[in-house]
Amino acid sequence: MHILPTFITHYYWGEDEMLKNLCNLPPNEAEAIIANLRTSGKRVWLHSGYLMDRQRVEKWLYREFESKGKKPYLRHPLYFVLGDNDDFFSKNGFFSDKEPAKLQLPLTIFTNDMISFTYPDSMTSLNLVSPPPPDTYELRPREDGQMPTLEEIDEEMRRFAESYRKPQHGQVFTLSEIADVVKRYGMPGTRWQSEPQWRIDRYIEAQVWDDRPIWEFLSTSTFDVS
Repeated sequence: MHILPTFITHYYWGEDEMLKNLCNLPPNEAEAIIANLRTSGKRVWLHSGYLMDRQRVEKWLYREFESKGKKPYLRHPLYFVLGDNDDFFSKNGFFSDKEPAKLQLPLTIFTNDMISFTYPDSMTSLNLVSPPPPDTYELRPREDGQMPTLEEIDEEMRRFAESYRKPQHGQVFTLSEIADVVKRYGMPGTRWQSEPQWRIDRYIEAQVWDDRPIWEFLSTSTFDVS
């Protein structure tokens, strides 16, 4: 599918998660939330270095968006999916053990200076061209019970990245640019379910750098945050 969706979707689990970004919180509060999500079983994949990695990615996003002549209103963006991906974010999926609520917004409420995109999500996109530093990794025993070294994990991460890397990875696109990217590579769609080379390209992420159009839109709509 090579048609650019006309909307973006924000998935969240409870009103306290709607339009929030962990990086806006003091590090100790953010780490407490991450720990709770891990121990509750909702997001067991959140490793101990997640916040450090997330901060690294957001600095990259901000720097790249600014380099295109943009002036972000927000220091830390709000995250959306271009179009939607209900299968990936549904109950018992990658993110939670319950169905999410979702907020869908038309792309027309944003200017080219307010929104950016990565293909796929920003953390995966950057890590495929610039793997995170070893000190963000979490050491876990292998199936044979042996504990890998940081050097071994780093090498595995680099081999993994090389095997899945594509031209659109490691880039931050503007609204006008993502239209050309979709024309060239198509939307991820369901290819990740059937084509091994697309297993990590699950959706195109949108980063909103100005929340004022969102609140204006919500103030004139009948949207229910619950």
